[in-house]
Amino acid sequence: MPVVFALLAAASFSALAITVTRGFRTNSLMTGLMVSLPVGAVVTGAFTLADPPTGLTLRAILFFVAGGIVGEGVGRTAFIFAVRLIGPSTATPLQTATYPALALVGGWILLSETVTGWRVAGAVAIAAGITVLVRGQPAAVGSGGREPVRGGRWAYLLPVVGGISFASSDLLRKLGLEETPHPAFGAVSGTITIILLWIVILALAPRIRATVSLQPGWQWFIPTGLLAGLGVLAVFQALESGDVSVVGPIIMSQPLMVVLFSALFLRDLEKLTWKVVAGAGLTVLGVVTLSVSG
Repeated sequence: MPVVFALLAAASFSALAITVTRGFRTNSLMTGLMVSLPVGAVVTGAFTLADPPTGLTLRAILFFVAGGIVGEGVGRTAFIFAVRLIGPSTATPLQTATYPALALVGGWILLSETVTGWRVAGAVAIAAGITVLVRGQPAAVGSGGREPVRGGRWAYLLPVVGGISFASSDLLRKLGLEETPHPAFGAVSGTITIILLWIVILALAPRIRATVSLQPGWQWFIPTGLLAGLGVLAVFQALESGDVSVVGPIIMSQPLMVVLFSALFLRDLEKLTWKVVAGAGLTVLGVVTLSVSG
């Protein structure tokens, strides 16, 4: 089951990259965050109310809050901003390239998880596929599309920051789940923390607050929030019964699904190349290898 939940999380986050791309054609980063985050909190909060947590410890709450700040705060913001600047088919592979090694090493050092040769081989295959995907990315095309690099080369660092943040967040969440095994509460506590932090930032920064405006297409951020909430819940369910070194890299196999979703729903913005298909194939191989190892 951990592998199933990990794949569900990957599918949710991949679809999220498509919906947020549509929303960003006419809206700002802060608009996307302030619409999608509360929607995600409603999703995770509903699951929490349906099954309230018992035996909460302060240590677990601190781990969940820290995981939310690092993951939903730094990681999600960096990734969404990267999608806006360089597109989902480039941002997603760059993010996932960072994750497997960190998940393997972090799970080994902090959680005493076994790192087998198959797990290393699977992570290497995913990283190799991602490398091919990045090299095969075409420039954005079509009306309203992006330039290949909006904002300069530093934009390529944003998904790397996202990958580091998500890997660190999953390790913190895993530690919290060992204290209090309640995935839904872990998810909603982190999301609510981020919403409160953004509210404080908007209250203290008028220039940032001025960028929040509902322009045509803002409705795309509603399914973005739904997918983010479901994705985070799936991450917690996968982490509750699986090793970070197995479920983490599978969750980060998103380039494969992003390629498929982009081909179906972003034809006016991006197109497939043979390198993208080859990179996706290597990613699938890595996912299968890690699944068997688990």
